[in-house]
Amino acid sequence: MLKDDTRTAFILADLTREVKYRTLPDGVVKKAKELIADSVACMVGGIKPIQGKKMIEVFASMKGVPEVQIYGSRERLPLLNAVYVNSYLATTLDFDDTYDGHPGSTVVPVALGIGELNNISGKALIESVVAGYEIGIRISNGIKPTPARTKKVRGINTWQIFCATAVAAKLFNLSRDQAAHAYSHAAIHASVPSLRKWGFIDGKIQWLKNNFGWTSYGGVLSALLSREGFIADTTIFDGEDGFWIMASSDQCNFDAIRESMDSFYTLKIHTKPYSACRHIHPTLDAVSAIVKENRPAAEQIDKVEVQTFYEVVNDYTFLPSLPFDVVFSTPYLIALVLHDIPPGPDWFKEEHLRNKAIRKIARKVSIAEWDEASKLYPIVNRELMSKVQITEKSGKAYNKTVRIPKGDPRNPMSAQEMFRKFDTLVTPVLGAEKSKHLYKKIMEELECLKNVKEITGLMAA
Repeated sequence: MLKDDTRTAFILADLTREVKYRTLPDGVVKKAKELIADSVACMVGGIKPIQGKKMIEVFASMKGVPEVQIYGSRERLPLLNAVYVNSYLATTLDFDDTYDGHPGSTVVPVALGIGELNNISGKALIESVVAGYEIGIRISNGIKPTPARTKKVRGINTWQIFCATAVAAKLFNLSRDQAAHAYSHAAIHASVPSLRKWGFIDGKIQWLKNNFGWTSYGGVLSALLSREGFIADTTIFDGEDGFWIMASSDQCNFDAIRESMDSFYTLKIHTKPYSACRHIHPTLDAVSAIVKENRPAAEQIDKVEVQTFYEVVNDYTFLPSLPFDVVFSTPYLIALVLHDIPPGPDWFKEEHLRNKAIRKIARKVSIAEWDEASKLYPIVNRELMSKVQITEKSGKAYNKTVRIPKGDPRNPMSAQEMFRKFDTLVTPVLGAEKSKHLYKKIMEELECLKNVKEITGLMAA
């Protein structure tokens, strides 16, 4: 029988309790604030598409105690329902941060929701956000399947529930025993890995996407139940029948899950300059560079040839039928860039989707597999690579290769780019003055705030 000290659930509890604001390196605090601001922008901007509006309507109709704000709206909902909706909004535009998944969408909405309800400080917010990233990513790294298995089954919602659980464990101030039971409950609440059945085949993406609403809901509920004394099996992560195999992985690296806090994965989170699946970003970077350097006229383009890794080749080559599908359509996204349409809400406009010139260019795109890119793609801390050649009708060709896309910590977005993204998403919803004030509160004043309601109060429409 495993002793408590050797059970993964208790080791995760210990790691969670290790995360303290006072010991966080300055670089981690700075990165955490950037990620908070980025997720705030994605949540607020996420109310614009019809999917965001409908999700708010569904939960608003349930009523209940108005505990937490739905950010970017006037609605207030009970904590768990608000966490569900805000996490869904954060990923609606596919602008949310990435690390082999989209951890921010199951970290920041949870931290702000519990923080608003419990009147936490800015320092406590930062501390819980870092814990969410660190715990979730350690589990992700540990249960990552082999490349062969990944081609058959993949799911990022499956591990991201532990991001939300870690945040809740910190902000509910769970004891070691309670936190271990919370993580064990979360393993039961985790969703099945469903990414291979998203609708790529018929080009209509299922509207729940990664199911991050439930992922965050289940993570917070796990912590609440544990706090109330609900018992879980704290061996659930361990052994040949542990959570890793339940999550459809074919291997488990327990050392990766239990890795010490000597280094911080928070620093390795990617931010996104395009409202599109991260897998397509190196291709969009290459096309953007060609446009900037050579200004090829869209009507003069004869063909666009892309070489990249298998995930894009297999799943992201269709033309969209609805605005929600746009973020996974490589040909259509290339056409938007070639028509100089800025990323963000503009990419989801019906008028572009029906534009014959845009769709004509999209049909000129061909996508083939690049063996080297495919080999590197499944690796943790991988490079995402793409080669693009744009050929004009005259025969003149432009080439660009991207190995590390913009937003990777090795090729970061600038402070100006991060603010421009924030402004693009938040100003149309909250107004320019409130948007600027909100960004300043997060980026310059967060550590000094005694109550995060100074932030969430600015996020009501």
